[in-house]
Amino acid sequence: MTESKQQQLLIAWFKLQYPGKIIFSIPNGAMLGGANRALIGKIRKREGLLKGVSDLFIPIPNKKYCGLFIEMKNIGATRCKVSEDQRWFLDEMNTAGYKAEWCAGFDAAREVIIDYMKGR
Repeated sequence: MTESKQQQLLIAWFKLQYPGKIIFSIPNGAMLGGANRALIGKIRKREGLLKGVSDLFIPIPNKKYCGLFIEMKNIGATRCKVSEDQRWFLDEMNTAGYKAEWCAGFDAAREVIIDYMKGR
């Protein structure tokens, strides 16, 4: 199953598990396609596009953190699959008071969300 399909499954699960709560994806450079990729990329950067920003965000504070960022990777991925820009972003968000994790697949991300929503 692709990383995209696992992320879609995670979003569907979250909406069933936590009705009325917000989770959203953050479009990034990988989503820039087509013939005008260079032009679109320049426009997006001027609009604030930042390399390394995590795939998902849950803007719900818990007892310890301001919100949760998740960088999705495919099942079986190791930390070496997390780019330098992504590691930088995760570290910056953790320093700023957010919980920020990378997750290898649906199951790992689900566990991070469950723990986070319980306040851990």
